[in-house]
Amino acid sequence: MNITKLILAGVFALVATTNTYAESCCDKAKAAGKACEHPCCVKAVADGKVCEKCNPKK
Repeated sequence: MNITKLILAGVFALVATTNTYAESCCDKAKAAGKACEHPCCVKAVADGKVCEKCNPKK
């Protein structure tokens, strides 16, 4: 049973670090020299904000 907990902890750690370093859609669009076209991001930019859904606080 201890090996199962160890494996689950390792998988959880891997998933947590993968999500932390993933680029947002806005970062990818900026790297391509474009503005992000997701509706939630377009609305946030129109309001002078950053989309919290696609760019959560880290």
